[in-house]
Amino acid sequence: MTWKTTLSFVISATLFTLVVGWLIATGAVPIQKTIQFSDAERAFIQSWLGLAIAIGLILPSVAWLRWFKHPQPRKILGFYLTVLIIQIITEQVFSSVVFPSLVVVIGTIYTAFRLWQLWRGKQLIHTLHSSSRKWVSALLWILGLFWSSNLIMLFTLGWSSVLN
Repeated sequence: MTWKTTLSFVISATLFTLVVGWLIATGAVPIQKTIQFSDAERAFIQSWLGLAIAIGLILPSVAWLRWFKHPQPRKILGFYLTVLIIQIITEQVFSSVVFPSLVVVIGTIYTAFRLWQLWRGKQLIHTLHSSSRKWVSALLWILGLFWSSNLIMLFTLGWSSVLN
């Protein structure tokens, strides 16, 4: 949970995504350039994105504001939100400039890192007062469960829609 770790991850993830994009362009990996969702899958993804905004972005943003005066939760949620915002920007740019299917690659990489962030955050909250620790812990568990579900969804629905 440092700027060095976060910046190293973002740079590594971006370089990896560029390499995967290049490999897709050359046909070296069996990943389509587009995402092939059925109408039902597209409707599910739209609902899932709404849930991701509510649980993954709005809830931690409100909690970050609520615990702004407490260094540990502010740090944990601040790095979490920073990486999430960078992911959203990266997905928008890469899907527009390179290939839409890179959203699945980016989502998988960033979700795995986000789960590590949440697990690490659980380890760092031991210094909080008992009541605050319970609330922060509950939030981290909710976020962890949601992003674990997101990773499962990416592996089942996302990857099956872009692999040749």
